[in-house]
Amino acid sequence: MSLFSSLNLARLSLAAHQSAIQTVGQNIANSTTEGYARQRVQFQPTPSNDLVFARLGTGVRVDRIERVVDEHLEATLRGARSDLGMLAERDRVLTLTGSIFNDLNGGGLSQAVGRFFDSLEDLSNTPEDPTARSQVLEEGQTLADTFRYIDDQLRTFRRNLDEDVVGVLRDVNRMIGEVAALNTEIVAAEDGGIHPDTASDLRTRRDALLGELSDIIDIKVIENSRGAVQVLSGSDVLVFESDAREIALEEYSDGDITYTAGRFVDDGKVFNPFGGRLASLLEARDQLTVELQGDLNTLAEAFLDEFNAIHTNGEGTARFTSVTATHAVVDRDESLATAGLPFAVEDGRFTIQVVSESDGVRDSYVFDLDLDGGSDDTSLVDLVDQINAAIATEHPEITASITGDGFFKLDSSDPNLTFTFRDDDSGFLRAAGVNTFFTGTNASNIAVSEALVSNVDYVTTGRGGGPGDNSAAQALLGFRDSGVVGEAAVSVEAYYSATIGRIGVEGAEARDLLTNQQAITEAVRGQREALSGVSLDEEAIELIQYQRAYQGSARFLTVVDQLLDTLINI
Repeated sequence: MSLFSSLNLARLSLAAHQSAIQTVGQNIANSTTEGYARQRVQFQPTPSNDLVFARLGTGVRVDRIERVVDEHLEATLRGARSDLGMLAERDRVLTLTGSIFNDLNGGGLSQAVGRFFDSLEDLSNTPEDPTARSQVLEEGQTLADTFRYIDDQLRTFRRNLDEDVVGVLRDVNRMIGEVAALNTEIVAAEDGGIHPDTASDLRTRRDALLGELSDIIDIKVIENSRGAVQVLSGSDVLVFESDAREIALEEYSDGDITYTAGRFVDDGKVFNPFGGRLASLLEARDQLTVELQGDLNTLAEAFLDEFNAIHTNGEGTARFTSVTATHAVVDRDESLATAGLPFAVEDGRFTIQVVSESDGVRDSYVFDLDLDGGSDDTSLVDLVDQINAAIATEHPEITASITGDGFFKLDSSDPNLTFTFRDDDSGFLRAAGVNTFFTGTNASNIAVSEALVSNVDYVTTGRGGGPGDNSAAQALLGFRDSGVVGEAAVSVEAYYSATIGRIGVEGAEARDLLTNQQAITEAVRGQREALSGVSLDEEAIELIQYQRAYQGSARFLTVVDQLLDTLINI
């Protein structure tokens, strides 16, 4: 054993402890880096030399620099982050939804409905007052505007959610592509598993990406013996070693709105994660907003169907000399039950009353609609012919017709002869839009009839009993408490209160779950930091330890050098 071997021992020791000092410095530098796992140097003695009387050590080397991680804890943290991302997004969505309806703060549609019925109550008390009629129209327009505003806001919100979905899907594609690329680098750096866990910085970068990915989708990570990871979301494989499964963005239409779905390029399967931010975005876009729009349309259709049905069967302080329906038939020769009117028309009848304004004489004409599904079902052409045949003998001034674009029309050429409508149990009048208060088919296009706006005297208040007759106004007011909305047949206000209440309950539940999940995630993150995080105090202690070892090695080298000098000088 020579002194030159001792020189080599000192050299190895200096190099090993220099690496250790460098590693401590790396840990300190990344002490505030999110997701960084501290690194630890593993030393190994170099092979000893055989002597006659013993085996003599030759020094130390760095076996590997490993990250201090617990894979089970890392997986638990990714799962917690996925749940947190989903709940945080759900809380955000429900908060924004509540602001759209604005009823949780005492405004919005419920207030508009309340004011509308309050104005009807005033009108029923003074049916001949034009100011009360104007107030009903004004509140009706506000109500219709509110329906359209909320519908538009929900549509805009769905579009915004879709833009968020597109952005998240692009992030998923980017992240899984980077993970696949890092798999390739790690396998190469670790010689296909021969030197496991040595590509510490690459693994740290990969773990950070997997953590970000878990925020937006649920993932499961499986590492193989070569150091590459397989990433799954549910049963869908996203990354397999160096291959990332690309997700294509495919647009589709839902009515007048275009949405985006993520489909795997290889087999066309739709990608629907069960956790993370993306799951909440998809749920909000494809379920929550759709259900809320359905609830909103159910309310709007109650006004368009049931409220209008009451309004068509009465009259105001003025009667019509001309009226044109607001809904056209698609086929004038087709049965009215299937001719394309937006609301149901069924077997039944309605009455037209022709009124002589000079003496108040009323002549009533009843028209039967045969809509039992037979070959002789009543069409719009048939109905027009019936009306003209029945009224022409006594009042040829009154004529029914069909406009070129399919709208029913009734005219009087004599200003002294007016007409009004009664006793419609077929639903034709409100389905065609004759003497209705509201026009439109749903929440997106509900409006107050232009005929009423042009003449407030057409607002229905009575049924032929003179200016003070408020029987129809009372019936309209009674709609407020009528159980006609939804499958449960509740009132308009009860149905809407239930809808708003559901948003409030779900919002409160989402906030509670989010608070709990934040606590759980922080607890898991704390456990992870306790194991893998950088403690500056511990690193300072190790730094001093490696510094002393390095100084000792340098001192040892000096002694050996002096011994060699002594030997050479002899």
